[in-house]
Amino acid sequence: MRFFMDCMVALMLTAILAGVMWYNRVDAQHTQARDLARAEVRRFQQQISLQTALAQVQRSERGYPQSVEPDWFQGKLPSNPLLDSSHPWLEIAAPEETDMLHPLQRVAAGNGVAKFWYNPGTGVVRARVPAGGSDKSSVDMYNFVNDSALPDLFADGSAAAVAAATP
Repeated sequence: MRFFMDCMVALMLTAILAGVMWYNRVDAQHTQARDLARAEVRRFQQQISLQTALAQVQRSERGYPQSVEPDWFQGKLPSNPLLDSSHPWLEIAAPEETDMLHPLQRVAAGNGVAKFWYNPGTGVVRARVPAGGSDKSSVDMYNFVNDSALPDLFADGSAAAVAAATP
């Protein structure tokens, strides 16, 4: 009987240790994907700034590239590891979104929602994030990846509203 109890304790301790190791691995992968998405948004934004400065492409009224050319990235398009390959790569903001700094849809809830959003009116690039366990976790992820400070997922993304909310 004693041997059986010792085996059960050893088995439980092994299971707990395996669970902790699994959790740490998943957490590290999640952190790595989040950090890579943030770096890719910055790389994308740098390319938009470069193309704006070079002035060799068709530009919007405000001077930003009207569209994004995959050739700019020399065969390595920016990736968003937070979303799978079923999502389109890029969405260009609609004309009615010219003043927006953030897309209306910040969470890629469906497969038809693009990984990145670019607004030629403001020259900003944003990465969308997957739906999290809560709105707070999703907005926290969105703010981290995009270096922003939106109070919630449904905040007005216009430049005027963001400027008014910033202290």
